[in-house]
Amino acid sequence: MYKYGCALIIMLLLSVNLLAQDTAWLESFNRERIHTTKTAMVVLGGWSVANIATGLVGMGQTGGEAKYFHQMNVIWNAVNLGIAAAGYFGNRKLNPASYNMQGSIREQNKIEKIYLVNGALDLAYIMGGLYAREYGKNQTGKEQDRWKGYGSSILLQGGFLLLYDIVNLSIHHRHGKALNKKFDGMQLSFAPGRISASLTF
Repeated sequence: MYKYGCALIIMLLLSVNLLAQDTAWLESFNRERIHTTKTAMVVLGGWSVANIATGLVGMGQTGGEAKYFHQMNVIWNAVNLGIAAAGYFGNRKLNPASYNMQGSIREQNKIEKIYLVNGALDLAYIMGGLYAREYGKNQTGKEQDRWKGYGSSILLQGGFLLLYDIVNLSIHHRHGKALNKKFDGMQLSFAPGRISASLTF
């Protein structure tokens, strides 16, 4: 009986130690995910500011199709800048220590799905830009310039966002693999009157 009591105490101490290590590991894992997301928002914000600035200058210095190209760049990136700002400051409020294993998995899956869905939308934007340019060829005068200029802008913005989302999805997916492998080396077995644990390093 004494032997079983000692074994149980050792198992409990081991479990507490492993739990403390896992909590620290999860906090680090979530901190990296949040940092990666904030960095992505900074990149998107930088792209948006550059496009707005060059677009405003371009609108005043060009005419015809080029003017509408710059105009759409300004409109499109004003929206992007709002998304980037909301995403950045929203992630700044997150506490990496507040997620348990289930919460960490849920947040990891969520961020990957966001980039995956956005990638599909980017393809739709590119197709829309191609359509706008083709439609503009059948127009005349100002309408032709507008459709072709807007179409070229949407092609550019959709192409950038597709690359942006693919890169970020790849980074987050690679990061998420660590979560799946975390407990691969730990095995627990239960039998009548016996509990055993093994760790593989």
